[in-house]
Order: sequence, then C-alpha cells, then structure tokens
Amino acid sequence: MRTARRRATLVAVALLASVRLAGAQQLEPPRLEPARVVGQVVVGGYSGLAGFLVGQFIAEGVSESIGIDSDAGIRRLGLAGGVIGGGLATASVVYGIGNIGDQTGDFDATALGAGVGFVAALAITRLILGPDSWPREGTSTSRRWAAANIVALLPAIGASIGFNSTRRYH
Repeated sequence: MRTARRRATLVAVALLASVRLAGAQQLEPPRLEPARVVGQVVVGGYSGLAGFLVGQFIAEGVSESIGIDSDAGIRRLGLAGGVIGGGLATASVVYGIGNIGDQTGDFDATALGAGVGFVAALAITRLILGPDSWPREGTSTSRRWAAANIVALLPAIGASIGFNSTRRYH
C-alpha cells in the first residue's frame, strides 16, 4: 500500500513539474531571428518613406480643399501628414513582419519605438545638414544620402526594438 501511494505521489509530482515546465517554456520569448529583424528594418524603413509621401500628398490635398492658401501652411500640414503616414507605415510593416508565423508582439510598443527612432533621426539629421534639417545649396550628395537613410532606417530600428522587446508566442 505504501509503495502504491509513493508511486502515485511521484507520478503526481512529475506531472505537476512537467506542467510547470511547459508553462515556463511558453513564457520565454521566441529566439530572435536575424533575417526577420533585417526584414523589419529594411522593409519597414523604406515603406515608411512611401508612407511619408502618401501622407504628405493626402495632407497637402486636404489643406488646399479646406482653404489654406499659403505655401508655408500647405508645407507644414503636408509635413505633419507625411510624418503620421510614415510612422504608421513603418510601425505596421514592422509589426506585420514580426507577426509572421507563431509569434506576436505589442503594436503600441512598435509604434512608440518608431516615434523614438524618428526623433533620434531628426536630431542626427540636424547634425548632418544643419539647423534647418534641409540640404543647403552645395551640400554633398553623400550627406544627403546619409540623412535620407538615417530618416528611413532609425524609425524602423526603433520600431523593431519596440516589437522585439514584447515578442512572444501566440
């Protein structure tokens, strides 16, 4: 009788331990896949540029339709629309690539990371191009390309960090 009770206790303990181990394994985040991160950064970054252009186009069209006549006002609203469009495009693509397969993450963290990356990109662009963050006449082509790539990639890097810091299995 004691032997049967001991065996039953050992079986119960083993089952409980295996259930706890299975639960602990599910809590661990999936391994980071370099190809997925590169895809998030590259595709997310350059889709952010496309999102910027689309957002700028839409905002400038709206500004003209609501009666804004000044070029400066149209440009400001266009810039705001571009930043919103670029940020949404970057965060959405990074989030979408990250959610491929059995993994998921938090969209809010992804969007926050894109925003932080954008602010960092603006600061670095000011260092490269000057206080206006716009290429002056005579600015070298390499500086212009560097600034464009920084503005494209830093938000995507931030979004990827945001997503991957919250990554988990479905």
